[in-house]
Amino acid sequence: MEQPGKAEVLLRAGLKALDNVRNDVAKRQANVIEGLLGIGQGKVPSLGLDSFGIRKFEDVFDQRVATAMQRLGMPDAAEVQVLRDEVARLRERVAQLEGTGAATPRGRGTKR
Repeated sequence: MEQPGKAEVLLRAGLKALDNVRNDVAKRQANVIEGLLGIGQGKVPSLGLDSFGIRKFEDVFDQRVATAMQRLGMPDAAEVQVLRDEVARLRERVAQLEGTGAATPRGRGTKR
């Protein structure tokens, strides 16, 4: 039998290294997708979503959506809370007025 040449040995080593890298990338991609879907947690503890920049991507996405909503005139969370508080106060006031009979529209009350 003939001994394989240096070129053939290097070629086999290179192909094996490429195969290892391909398998590693496939495993990492599967772990990221599983992490995003909330399945398969804990398979690779050292591989977090932050290592792929997912959190940074989410932050940038959130900022861009907030900016777009603001341009469209949508209120932010603080403005919505102010409106909720005002509606709650108005409901309380209406309930008070209805309890005293003061909320009866004019002309619909009892005749004297």
